[in-house]
Amino acid sequence: MNNYIQPLNQQLNSYMSQAMANVSGLSAYLEQFAALMLGVTIAEVVLDFFFNQKRSYKETFVNVGIGVIHDLLSNTLANAVVLIGLVMFVPLSPIQLPINLWTMVLAIFIADFLYYWNHRAEHRIRLFWAYHSVHHSSTDFNLTVALRLAWVEDFILWIFYIPLVLIGFHPLQTLIAISIVGLYQVWIHNQKIGRLGILEEILNTPSNHRVHHGSNPKYIDKNYGGILIIWDKLFGTYQAETEKVIYGLTEKVNTCNLIKLNFMEYSRILSYVQQSRNRKEFFWSIFGPPEWKPQKVNQFTSEESPL
Repeated sequence: MNNYIQPLNQQLNSYMSQAMANVSGLSAYLEQFAALMLGVTIAEVVLDFFFNQKRSYKETFVNVGIGVIHDLLSNTLANAVVLIGLVMFVPLSPIQLPINLWTMVLAIFIADFLYYWNHRAEHRIRLFWAYHSVHHSSTDFNLTVALRLAWVEDFILWIFYIPLVLIGFHPLQTLIAISIVGLYQVWIHNQKIGRLGILEEILNTPSNHRVHHGSNPKYIDKNYGGILIIWDKLFGTYQAETEKVIYGLTEKVNTCNLIKLNFMEYSRILSYVQQSRNRKEFFWSIFGPPEWKPQKVNQFTSEESPL
């Protein structure tokens, strides 16, 4: 057995080290861009404070608190889980693409396409909405909302990007492509930039993303795109910003408890599963759309919640 495992480990180490050499420069640029976005986010908070701009500082502190724990988990555990998970699918790929500028651009393009379906699934399948709802639960909208990512998110969403590895992209290149799609979206979490003309037809902009975060009936489940908004135009989920956006969930959560915000929807799933009368209701309690409820469950009011 050792005679088999040792050469396999050597091949894997060589495979990963060669890729690290190819992507190290791009990784450094991403780190610099992430630092820049963090600086801009801090500057927005400071400027809003000194110029007395309307802002919920309670929501800001919640966003930062959730974001700090998310990043700690991501940097210590989740990234390792993602890489190990993606590496498992490498042997199933018939080809291995080289890491260069052209394959990187292609990887980002495909990752953005996969992100659209990942994001759409997060809104239409309760199991995924359980973590994504954390990001949408803020009733304010500013750059710090980009930090408000569920603690379990990175442990799950990588499964949507397995096709990149199966196509032949290196797992590290896949992880970088996913990161670029995510980092792009930091700046679009703001109310200060208006519509951007022709770019609204191509890119996900602050205006397009404000719509996505709206709980207005006409804005719900719209504008799933990451970098490009063309996916929404192609698949019928595009909506322009035509009325004032009401931010937050359709059912307001009224809590600043970080643990409740991260796990309240899982509590709801458990409640629905327990009240399911048959296998169909059991299945839909987990994989149905977020608005679905078992027949026994009464509509929650603002005074009644699953927690």
